Amino acid sequence: MDQAKEFLNLKQYLFSIAYKITGSYQDSEDILQEAYLKWIESDSQDIKSIKAYVGTIVARLSLDLLKKSSRRKETYIGPYLPEPIPTRIEDETDDRVEFAFLVILETLNPMERAVYILREAFDYEYEEISKVVDRTPVNCRRIFSRAQEAIQSRKKKFEPDTKTHKKLFLEFLLASHKKDPRNFSKLLCEQIVVLSDGGGKVHAARIPILGKERVIQFLLRTISIGSKDTEFYLCQINSSPALVGYKKDIPVSAQILDYENNGIVGVYNILNPDKLRAFSKMEALLRWKVIQKLNWFLVLKMKLGFYFS
Repeated sequence: MDQAKEFLNLKQYLFSIAYKITGSYQDSEDILQEAYLKWIESDSQDIKSIKAYVGTIVARLSLDLLKKSSRRKETYIGPYLPEPIPTRIEDETDDRVEFAFLVILETLNPMERAVYILREAFDYEYEEISKVVDRTPVNCRRIFSRAQEAIQSRKKKFEPDTKTHKKLFLEFLLASHKKDPRNFSKLLCEQIVVLSDGGGKVHAARIPILGKERVIQFLLRTISIGSKDTEFYLCQINSSPALVGYKKDIPVSAQILDYENNGIVGVYNILNPDKLRAFSKMEALLRWKVIQKLNWFLVLKMKLGFYFS
């Protein structure tokens, strides 16, 4: 098997490493391109495990990029959210990672995130991780423990199942359609937060919106403004039900919800056009049935399906 085919066979696995470490679709694609060039320039005959060798290259490139981007995040305008991926693209990886968990990963420093992902998601031994991050195995174990504690402290006490996710999402859509604050009040948790990532490139809230009452007012205001000339499509983003907005076939928004205790605890709005590139090929996404135009009759039908299933 030639080097190109060997790399192609590992592409799903390698993309998964890059995306989980960086949280960026576009950066992950760039990392795979660079890793491929390094791979074809190497002497593959002396390599015992191609998967381990190329995986290490991708992990190192991902960590290097994460270190650089962490400095950019310090001057980023407004909340910084991961780059969403349609489920059809995410399905090409070995496994999925929920968007809400990617948000939690953003709280780790680059070293903690890389060590945690390699150990937890890909079952790397500490000896292998040490070669990626240039730390001793003992040090890597400590870093992992620290990262694990940080994540556990932020994880939700009770997360509804997938069926409940979909039911809450549909009810949220209907509440948005009716623009009735009472409908929102039944769905939202008291500690709900709205994060909107515009990156200073489009109009977006630059601070988190906290608390049920403030969030309801924010949602009612933005629904009235943001729906003009925008066509919305249902889709799956990082394995969660979501909504994508288009203006003249150009993606302008992606909205993902987070859930806890049978309620909605987070609303994540991605508005930065640079983070919506995975949705740019609208016609192809429609053809592949990755996105589906929002139809209120369909939403009602889907909601009724939960009560009669």
